[in-house]
Amino acid sequence: MRLNRILALALVTLCFIAALGNWLGGSVSKSKSPGSANVALINVYGVISDESSGGAFSSGDGANANKLIQSIKNAREDEGIKAILLRINSPGGTAAASQAVYEELMRTRNDSDIKIIASLGDVAASGGYYIASAADHIVANPSSITGSIGVIVRTQNVSSLMDKIGVQTNTIQSGPLKDILSPFRETKPEERKILQGVVDESYQQFLDAIVAGREMSLDKLKPLADGRIFTGTQAKEKNLVDSLGNYYDALKTTAELANISGEPSVRDFGKSSFFGDLGPFLSQSYPPLPTEWISSESQWPRWYKIPLTIME
Repeated sequence: MRLNRILALALVTLCFIAALGNWLGGSVSKSKSPGSANVALINVYGVISDESSGGAFSSGDGANANKLIQSIKNAREDEGIKAILLRINSPGGTAAASQAVYEELMRTRNDSDIKIIASLGDVAASGGYYIASAADHIVANPSSITGSIGVIVRTQNVSSLMDKIGVQTNTIQSGPLKDILSPFRETKPEERKILQGVVDESYQQFLDAIVAGREMSLDKLKPLADGRIFTGTQAKEKNLVDSLGNYYDALKTTAELANISGEPSVRDFGKSSFFGDLGPFLSQSYPPLPTEWISSESQWPRWYKIPLTIME
């Protein structure tokens, strides 16, 4: 009997959370039937990567690039969709993942009549801004943190600590550069040169993407692309965003650019879990400065299995 009561309580709790999720989602998704929506909402929340995240009972730990790309494709193939509204709250992510999402957005922008509008939340920096730059129009809150245009590769050297505690490492490798970025020794000059070349190439690709998406000259962009961050107000002054406002201002702009008469009908194209509607409310909180996030020890376990990660 006790087990039955526990199971019943768990079932009631799950039903309550599901109902709450649908209620909260109603403030954003006003379309009850998939075919009646004319605006596709796609949330980009958390760290952008190809890493699988989340589970059956979670909204996910980050913005999975493959899921975002699929959501964009689904919106593009829906005949009723006239616009995509990106709601971005991300400190960035890996270079390749950010680039992949950007390219799918640009494909949609160039090969269809769908308008793309980005609404920036607390943070849309580095890879978050990379994705936003593919939009026809970017709306930021005055205090949104954006920019941080740049690329970084970081490693640690713990050799002194290991010497102190008497731990030695032995490496058997096929070539002299196979253990590049090893934390157990100093980075060699030739390795630093190779890594700098990789960073410079990724950085140039980042700049080229912004130039194409924002239709902005490289001469005007380059002075702003030294890794610094901007508030939404500062970004508008530098032409990195187009207007200031919140999500509802972005929705109004979406309707205007897409020539939608009356109130736009929105459907969340990013739902991938039982609690998809609760994503914005259950997602992780990230510090305002992407540089602090990158160096945060609490984020280290997320990337320690990746030998070489280029962060944007």
